[in-house]
Amino acid sequence: MDFKKIADQVKDAAENLKEKAEAKIKEAREALDKDHDNIPDALEGLTEKAKALAGQAQEKAKALAEQAEGKAKEVAGKAKEKFDQAMGKGAGDGEKKG
Repeated sequence: MDFKKIADQVKDAAENLKEKAEAKIKEAREALDKDHDNIPDALEGLTEKAKALAGQAQEKAKALAEQAEGKAKEVAGKAKEKFDQAMGKGAGDGEKKG
């Protein structure tokens, strides 16, 4: 056997191996991305879940902020009542103590 023939056989084997690898890669891509949008379907599912969870968290945060605002107003009102009482405004006569 001469070197050219050996080199040609190695080249042919490498080309064959390359084609098989490309076929396997294509097969794996098709299995992972059935809708052919170049984004693996599992990743799309996770993205949708993350969006849903983010929306839920945002709604929960808004509800908690509204609760906190209501509680703050309630506490502020009570504090004002106490202050007014301490200053004599809530005693009914309208005069300040002291």
